[in-house]
Amino acid sequence: MNKWILYCIVWTTLSNFSACANQEKSDLKNIISGNEVLTSTDSLAQLTKIYSQAIADFIKDANKKNKTKFDTLYFGNRKNGQPDDFPNIKLPETIAHTHIRLISPEEGTIKQNELKSRIYINLMGWVEKESAEFIFYIFSNGFEHQYNYTINYKYNTQRKEFELTNLQFEVANKKK
Repeated sequence: MNKWILYCIVWTTLSNFSACANQEKSDLKNIISGNEVLTSTDSLAQLTKIYSQAIADFIKDANKKNKTKFDTLYFGNRKNGQPDDFPNIKLPETIAHTHIRLISPEEGTIKQNELKSRIYINLMGWVEKESAEFIFYIFSNGFEHQYNYTINYKYNTQRKEFELTNLQFEVANKKK
């Protein structure tokens, strides 16, 4: 009889953990946009769209500030099991007339050592129901931190799209 009770307790506990894990995975795959819950395919399309929009807004403003145009930007495709890891999306090959490449952080180190003028970006993004925030950490000159961009969006439920609310540029703190 005790074995039966123990079996029921273990089975119930494992079932609850499994249900929680599946719900968590489901929540990660479904992004809520406006008042609608999007399917996984729609979620990835929406996520790709807002990431592409943020990258385009970054390129436009950074090109203006730098008075040059980027040819290619290398983005770190981090997969460390953290909430701020780069999402499993496929970005367009070109955004705002700039080539976009997703590479591993290790490849980023190699690219920076090959040509110090290359731009490597560590991009973190948080997309929620009514807002999105992105932080761009820009590296060049052999992985020297150059500057940051923080870009914020608010979701317009009538237009069903994110709208830029704030773009902030910050020079990296360089100690000599």
